[in-house]
Amino acid sequence: MNGPARFRVLVAGGGVAGLEALLALRELAAEHVDLTLIEPRQAFHLHALRPAEPFGAGRAGCLPVADIAGMANARLVRDVVRSVNTDAHVVRTALGAQLPYDALLIAVGARPVVAIPAGLTWWPAGDHAQWAHLLGDAESRSVRRIAFVVPSRCAWELPAYELALMTARHLRRRGRAQVDLMLISPERAPLAQFGATASAAVSQELSDAGVRFHGSAIAMVRAGTPLSITTRPAPLHVDVDRVVALPRAFGPELAGLRADIEGFLVADEHCRVRRTPDVWAVGDATTRLPKQGGLATLQADCAAEDIAALAGAPVLPRPYRPVLRAQLLTGRGPLWLQRDLADEADPGEVSALPLWSPPGKIAARRLGAVLAARDRRSTAYARPVG
Repeated sequence: MNGPARFRVLVAGGGVAGLEALLALRELAAEHVDLTLIEPRQAFHLHALRPAEPFGAGRAGCLPVADIAGMANARLVRDVVRSVNTDAHVVRTALGAQLPYDALLIAVGARPVVAIPAGLTWWPAGDHAQWAHLLGDAESRSVRRIAFVVPSRCAWELPAYELALMTARHLRRRGRAQVDLMLISPERAPLAQFGATASAAVSQELSDAGVRFHGSAIAMVRAGTPLSITTRPAPLHVDVDRVVALPRAFGPELAGLRADIEGFLVADEHCRVRRTPDVWAVGDATTRLPKQGGLATLQADCAAEDIAALAGAPVLPRPYRPVLRAQLLTGRGPLWLQRDLADEADPGEVSALPLWSPPGKIAARRLGAVLAARDRRSTAYARPVG
């Protein structure tokens, strides 16, 4: 005789947020839920370590998605969500499958787009061949001035700082310290969202590396030789040989789900999509800023608690509390940054030693432990250069 039907949970997206949510649901409500992961990719890559790869300072961790699904006792559907029928509680996929759900968790990420067409866009999932050419040109003295640009509507600024710092120290070790490096950002101070204490430490790190910071600046780049940069409202006009820019982000625009003008989903304090029963959204697919892996995993844990309680598990759901944690790769040893964004008075914290456990590049309670156990090289202990 069959037992009672389990609560059907679909997790759409096998990135850091989706996998963290899957593991959390397994831990919190294994006897209550029937889990399905919808993800087309074969492997999960820890893109937060990508900036370190061209400098030999670390490599992105890689884990088969099927392994995580197996740990969570979840069915894996290699497909992509195309639309959601919220009345019928059915998801339609790109391959035409119709998957019913009792709870749907959207963790499909954002859509990165080019922000500065005249520059080199840093794509976390790219092969970085263009980046190798840029470093080679700088070493051969054909490039004398490089600008690293954080555009408006950027999802996450930290990779620009890592690229600038590691480039500076890479060139210094090769006798090219005279290359002029600058970082242009809309932020009023370096990584200001981490608080005054951490921002001051990052500012000193940039100064020590010889990277000039131009804050409160929206950059516009005119193509040509050299490239011409002007900024507003802070006035700056400078010619450079190369521009390295981060991409902008737009929402996933899933048919059937209400989104803002840029395609992002609006979620409440328990990560429920507003005015949409039984649908949760976490990570880069939402309107929340900044869009960062550690925050995405906190949202995933929050949503998992809410879903587990709805499924009948003995869990008291807690509201989402954004504690921003990041490891900044500097080219001479990492800095660990932390701040409670819910506390406006928190000045932040900075340390040369880990501030959380497990001490990964992404602060993830469950996924971080899996990555650390699977392959130590995929954790935050990126090898310092030199």
